Amino acid sequence: MVCKIKLFVFISFLSVTLLAQDLDSLVTMLESAPPGEARVDLLNRIVTQMRERNIYDAVKYGTEAKDLSKKIDYLEGYSLALENLGWIYYRRGLYSDAFELSQQALKITETLGDSTAMARCLNNVAAINYEQSQYRDAVNRFNRAYQISSRKDDIETAVRSLNNISFSYLALKKIDSAKYYALRAIESSSIHREGYLPAFSYRILGDIEFEKGNLGTALGYFTESMKIGEATENYFIQASTLHRIGKVYARQKKFKTALETLNKNIQIAQKNGYADELERTYKLISEINYSNNNAELALQYLTKHLAIHDSLMNQRNSERMNLLSAQFETELKQSQIELLTQNAKVREEEIKRQKTLGYFYVGCFVLGTSIAVILLYSNKKIKKINFELEVKTDQVKSQAAQLSNINKTKDKLLSIISHDIRSPLSSLRGVLNISQAGGMSSQEFAQLTTQIRVQLDTVYDDLENLLQWTQSQLQGLNVNPEVFDLKDCVDEVTFLFESSATAKKIKIFNHIDANIRVNADANHVKLILRNLLSNAIKFSSENGEVILSNTIIDRYVEISVSDTGVGLNEDEISRLFNPSVHFTKEGTENEKGMGVGLLLTKEFVEKNGGTMTVTSEPNKGSRFSFTLRRAD
Repeated sequence: MVCKIKLFVFISFLSVTLLAQDLDSLVTMLESAPPGEARVDLLNRIVTQMRERNIYDAVKYGTEAKDLSKKIDYLEGYSLALENLGWIYYRRGLYSDAFELSQQALKITETLGDSTAMARCLNNVAAINYEQSQYRDAVNRFNRAYQISSRKDDIETAVRSLNNISFSYLALKKIDSAKYYALRAIESSSIHREGYLPAFSYRILGDIEFEKGNLGTALGYFTESMKIGEATENYFIQASTLHRIGKVYARQKKFKTALETLNKNIQIAQKNGYADELERTYKLISEINYSNNNAELALQYLTKHLAIHDSLMNQRNSERMNLLSAQFETELKQSQIELLTQNAKVREEEIKRQKTLGYFYVGCFVLGTSIAVILLYSNKKIKKINFELEVKTDQVKSQAAQLSNINKTKDKLLSIISHDIRSPLSSLRGVLNISQAGGMSSQEFAQLTTQIRVQLDTVYDDLENLLQWTQSQLQGLNVNPEVFDLKDCVDEVTFLFESSATAKKIKIFNHIDANIRVNADANHVKLILRNLLSNAIKFSSENGEVILSNTIIDRYVEISVSDTGVGLNEDEISRLFNPSVHFTKEGTENEKGMGVGLLLTKEFVEKNGGTMTVTSEPNKGSRFSFTLRRAD
């Protein structure tokens, strides 16, 4: 077995040298290639060879292939360009973009009848299922891809599918199945000499042995994976495997060797933009230093971990929301097609039955008048049945839309709450562990706990908005209007924000006129003002100003909240009130939010019979205005 592996690694080194030469020659050929199908094919070949080695250049060439093939209506080239870009975006963690591109590519391959390309696209879509923890769906799609690629003798895709099946079974804790498919992938790769793919197989086998506690065996498999990753210049394999090797050394208490290995991981991850790897590695280094009684370094790397974790958390939240939206749209379109098809079949069968009855009556009755009566009766019945079918179809569509909205709201709520609550709690736990070990001064402890408290306060405020928004989506929004004094209401809300404004040295000026009475739901108006004041303070810099004012417009009063903060550009304004985009932005002191407050504010304003507008300019501030009915 050892001899076979050494021979395989030697062959991989040789193939990489030839591949690099071939890639260079392809790029050289591209310089003189005119626009057309041949150039698209050349671009796609370059991206296929480059996407695991240099994702930034691969995106550039892949985008050119996509745009050119679409312009000249070259479907085969367009499908492959979408497939390559889908995989690259998946590697970068942009799952919603990856899902949409892979789904488009899959539909085109089905239309063209290209089963080989279909198998590759199925692997892309199934990989996104895996990232959503939908392991059963992932296994089914990977299996289908394997069956197709095996029939077509596409060994590379078949081996890739086997590796992915093994990885999915490992996530399902089915260790024996995971090992079986990984060994099958290695055997097929060794026979057909399939480049970097065996590295994934050895990495999975290492994961299996690590789970079992066989650290020596796991290290052997990880080492073989690393050799192939280096031989094929696959930096993703190198980074992910170095992290695993570091974990083995840490478990063996070989802290010095573990840190040396993880520092190599950091170099590769930083160079290639693997933010997920950096997040995991910083945390592991912090834990190693903590176990090694080096509290100062543990705190340093924990701080790095928290910084990149917060950034990735926002990106993952947005990606999950966008991915859920993309999948919902895809499933809804498919459901509509199936519903229309079913209704058409029912209608066709009913019409056929009525025609048969009509013919039967024609044959039974001789008199012309009798025939006319029967046909007239049959025609009326057909119209009546069609009308009833249309009514039932509308009812089914309405119910399906309601159920889909409720399910979508539930998914959004669970996704946002699970990630935003986890971050401050994880940060608090890490700080408490280091504090208990005596590795943190009181000043450092106070600084970190202050940051965590701000996160918890933000989560608390956002949870209140989320609960209000979810209730309005699921149960409808009940409005209880009453007559009250506007200035008293504004005074009550501004008092709540005096401490937060003072902390940022921001002045709040309440210029609301006295003796203005409005007819609206007082609780709703307070929530609207709280969200607008919170945002104004959040996006204002030190020594800024927040001004509340009003204007009488016929039977309405317009209330405005203006600030001198960072402002918004036109693109950001267009995304503020779009629930499918999930727009959020950090404040001037890195304050975070879930992007739900303004959605809820606009809905409450409209439910109270008013309208909401916004004007803003970057670096000059924003002005949010809403109207309420006057009571006098």
